[in-house]
Amino acid sequence: MKRHAMRVISLAPTHTETIAALEAMDLLVGVSEDCDFPEKVRRLPTYGSWASPDLQALCRVAPDLLCTFGSHQEEMAEWLRRQGLSVFHSDPATVKEALRAMRQLAECLERPTVGARLVERLADRLQAVEELTARIPDAVRPKIFRIMHWHPLITVGPGAFQYDVIERAGGRNLLGPQAAPYERVAPEQVTAWNPDIIFFCEPSIEPLLLHDAVWAHCSAMRSGHIHVLPCGLTCRAGPRIVDMTVQLAQIVFDWFQHQATRGIAG
Repeated sequence: MKRHAMRVISLAPTHTETIAALEAMDLLVGVSEDCDFPEKVRRLPTYGSWASPDLQALCRVAPDLLCTFGSHQEEMAEWLRRQGLSVFHSDPATVKEALRAMRQLAECLERPTVGARLVERLADRLQAVEELTARIPDAVRPKIFRIMHWHPLITVGPGAFQYDVIERAGGRNLLGPQAAPYERVAPEQVTAWNPDIIFFCEPSIEPLLLHDAVWAHCSAMRSGHIHVLPCGLTCRAGPRIVDMTVQLAQIVFDWFQHQATRGIAG
């Protein structure tokens, strides 16, 4: 008797991108409204947004596997399991955990070999980043501030994979080990810390930052190291988390080389 093909619905852009990278798009029968990469996922049926999926519709469709992500979807993942549905949920705190989740999802999709190859390629790229950033002395690594939200001002702390990305890319974070993964901070606290590099993914933040006198004397502002990076890279713990690490590491290394030419670093 022929076994029916697995039917998978992904409620999170992170998992949708991972499924595509695992060459398993043929299994996807639905996604969230926020899933937009790769382009062909836009043609799939949607079941509400990542923040508010249509749980009743999901129960009616009853896919073989539902994919959820992050602390926001953790409670709904448990509710879906209680309805008898199979759920793959992840909430990685580091890049290493994100890669582990990719392998675990590959196992769920019965694509373990593809998953192993994908993670191996990503790990090789991360090793190249480590070799690049190893050329920057610890004492002069740039202070990097990631703006998650402008008002109130929120940044990343330990437990957020972006916090780990910053350190892997050769930077230093504002918050220490006791901070929450996403923590509210005062602008004056940040400017006293004097970050060398600031990045965010919402373009609307840039004019607010540039015209706020509180930030005017930050090293990042004076040197022009204000970077708007794509949300698809910065906010998702799928395969493109490595693209994000590589891109940020290049920004860090360019900053370091500029400092070295001025006789400040090295």
